[in-house]
Amino acid sequence: MKHAVPPSGKTHGLEEQAMLIAGEIFSLINQYTNDSYISKFFLPEEVANACYGLAGGFSSIIYSPPLEPQEIQDSPILSFFYALMTYGFNIYLKERSLTTNSSPYKLPTDKQTIKKVQKKTLAMTSKGELLSTPLTDRIIAIVVSNVKNQLNAKEFRKKDHRMSRKKFLDYTKLSLYWGYNFARGLLN
Repeated sequence: MKHAVPPSGKTHGLEEQAMLIAGEIFSLINQYTNDSYISKFFLPEEVANACYGLAGGFSSIIYSPPLEPQEIQDSPILSFFYALMTYGFNIYLKERSLTTNSSPYKLPTDKQTIKKVQKKTLAMTSKGELLSTPLTDRIIAIVVSNVKNQLNAKEFRKKDHRMSRKKFLDYTKLSLYWGYNFARGLLN
């Protein structure tokens, strides 16, 4: 990931800020908008659909042999990778709020713009050019550490398929960075 190096002596504050933001995003899952039953954590449908397909692809390739589309549909692993992309998206929104003094934003909802940004983010991914900041890296490290230490990967077992723990952790991290970069692309 490409990012700037934090000034020396600022890493302790960065760690505290990262922990705070990670907790705030996690608590969004249980917070709802005033006029809705939908969690504040989740993305508008048009944006969510762009993440959902990629989450399915990530879900398939962590298994050997790869899962078929019908095996992925409504699976816990698909929901997991989708939630991670959404978490990455929310990391960007929180970070943007810090850097813009909470200025308002409007996510595009037209499919053409979303598709264009999705393709651009996928191209950045394939070239290994996803962007981040030291704060983003720290938040993602916290989330990945929690996944590694607290999540029971047995929940994702599939009959007649072997799951690669290394790929699982790699795609956990990639899902977070992808969501962050996708949000960045949509709002810039």
